[in-house]
Amino acid sequence: MGKFESSTSFTRRDFLKTSGKGVALGAAVLAAPAVVGRAPVTSAHAAFAGEPLITVSWAGNYEILFRETVIEPFNEKYGTLAETRGGWDQIVSQIESAPTDNPPFDLTVSDEYVASAGLSNGLYLKTDASKIPNLKAVYPWFYETRPAAAAAHGVPFAGGTCLLMLRKSLDIAPTDWKLLWDDRLSRKITLDRGAWWWTLSVPALISNAMPGLAEMYRYDTAESLMQELDKLKVARWFSDGAELANVLSQGEADAAFAYSSDAFTFVIEQPDEYVLGIPSQGVSAWADWYYKVRGTHHDELADLFLNYLLEKETQNRFLAKSMMFMARTDVTVPSHWGGYPRSNEDYHKMFQVITMDGWTTILADYQKYDDRFKKVVENTTK
Repeated sequence: MGKFESSTSFTRRDFLKTSGKGVALGAAVLAAPAVVGRAPVTSAHAAFAGEPLITVSWAGNYEILFRETVIEPFNEKYGTLAETRGGWDQIVSQIESAPTDNPPFDLTVSDEYVASAGLSNGLYLKTDASKIPNLKAVYPWFYETRPAAAAAHGVPFAGGTCLLMLRKSLDIAPTDWKLLWDDRLSRKITLDRGAWWWTLSVPALISNAMPGLAEMYRYDTAESLMQELDKLKVARWFSDGAELANVLSQGEADAAFAYSSDAFTFVIEQPDEYVLGIPSQGVSAWADWYYKVRGTHHDELADLFLNYLLEKETQNRFLAKSMMFMARTDVTVPSHWGGYPRSNEDYHKMFQVITMDGWTTILADYQKYDDRFKKVVENTTK
């Protein structure tokens, strides 16, 4: 599914065959005294005891980590009955199919596509910044990388990246995406054929033809990127994290395009085998925002939870067991996350998102992209 292993059968590719409209986001948020209906955030320990709250997080590794580092400590602190359920393709459709006053969950995670699809259909409630005082600690990058009209909705939590991972025995530093075309890695690389848009982002990062990832947003300009991918010599393409792990463990490839969650597993379980890096051109990335769903019966508790997502302790716990980048500016960076960005300027330099508007144009020609990428896979494995 591109970012995280999913225990369910649906795929990101199927999801993106549905249409979605880009929506805007951006603007600064000002912190004001945080009062959540029944009690100020600072004294809400007993006000919500026993109250349920359902939050959707990305299915798979992320969901497990979210439950351990966010949900369980939240319940322990406030005596609530919060829970998380894993989701992906069905997030937007489940909200749309439920009664407007009785949604299937109270809060949901989103990336740029899920955010734009939900916002364009009016599925998310506005955020009252006065009830989320921790917004003052968020990197402006999270707002600056989204169009302005959606600024009134959601809270940024973290983000994920696509990294270059090499076997240490190669004695090559992962400093440049161009290494994937290097003769030293011929027939030694493995790349994602399932969530192909992230693979397509690599030549877009290398190219200086257009800002950010804009070259991949139109099918006519993306053709030159496809042609660059045609030149690769791939050992084997993977479709999910499990297949990636299998390809590497069997020695079929020594270099990989790896996502944050998969990369963390390799770093922890095999620290002497692989080296990870953010190449000089930066990496493609996505931002995880959480939204209150229309019709929630737990509006005030949801505000408390959104603020809790941005507490320093919450962000530190999640970061300590991941290779995500967090929304807060003052997190404690774990030793396994070398090169973690330290400023808003670093975020802009290192991370390039597929924007909401970008998704709109990609989806308009999705089948063309998908068919052309199948030819890339065919051309690179001959």
